[in-house]
Amino acid sequence: MKVEEGDGEITEIFHFADPIGWQRAQAVGQYAPESFAAEGFIHAATRAQIPGVTERHLRGHGPRVKLTLACAALGDILQWEWSNASCDLYPHLFGPIPLAAVIASSTFDPDQAAAN
Repeated sequence: MKVEEGDGEITEIFHFADPIGWQRAQAVGQYAPESFAAEGFIHAATRAQIPGVTERHLRGHGPRVKLTLACAALGDILQWEWSNASCDLYPHLFGPIPLAAVIASSTFDPDQAAAN
């Protein structure tokens, strides 16, 4: 499914990883948060969704690692699902994130981001 935002097709999405889990992922070649086993998917967001996701889910949970993911490299694990709560399509990953799909990673402090 092709999803568009603003000026065109979305080619990158974002996940906010636990720093310790992200460090462990380097050794195994893929990343999956602890919540993956219970929920069956990994939450992600588009660039436009980052402020809302930060406010609703990340504030007060400490620093994260912002992963920029190439949609094309995620293949079939990337699925877009409707959220009735937010009235928007969200990218969900139905498998661990392969390190090859990570375009960039950077430190992200949700409390600082929410304050700006």
